[in-house]
Order: sequence, then C-alpha cells, then structure tokens
Amino acid sequence: MITTIRTQSNNKDFQELVKALDIDLQIRDGAEHGFYAQFNSIATINYVVVAYYENKAVGCGAIKPYDTETMEVKRMYVLPELRGKGIASIILSDLEIWAKQL
Repeated sequence: MITTIRTQSNNKDFQELVKALDIDLQIRDGAEHGFYAQFNSIATINYVVVAYYENKAVGCGAIKPYDTETMEVKRMYVLPELRGKGIASIILSDLEIWAKQL
C-alpha cells in the first residue's frame, strides 16, 4: 500500500530522494547538467509530497508558486525499482489537490 505525507523541503526523506534524482539527472543531462542544476534548488519549497511503500520513502514531488494563479511541479522522482506501480500518479494527484486548496 502506498501512503503519502505533505511536508516541506527540510524533510529528510525528501532530501534523500532528491539526492537520488540529482544523480539520475546528472547522467541524463551530461555536460549540460550544470546549466539545469541551477533551477533545481529545494531550499524554499514549502509544498512537498513524499510517498511511502512499506514504510520506506520511494517517491516525491513538490509544487512551487509560479505566479498568483499557477503552481509549478518540481522534483518529481520515484525510485527506479518501484516505477510502473502508479506511485508518480498518486504523488501528482496529491500535488494537484494541494494546489487547488492553496
């Protein structure tokens, strides 16, 4: 069973998942990673969802205000061994609900 929590960027599980995401992105981005990395700070993200499977953090995502009517999805990631199980969809759905509430 997948559960989620709402938290902020200071959450340790979120920070560990973001480290894994950054390693993955460094491989995908190659030489351009430095350019893209400047847009991926998590220091001021107040709206974070972390997903858990069997009490282990397995995925995350966040939203950040873009303007007064728009939220931007940030830092979406699911551990590779658990992809294809609908975890990202659960995270995204939770983020969409939260954005509407805000």
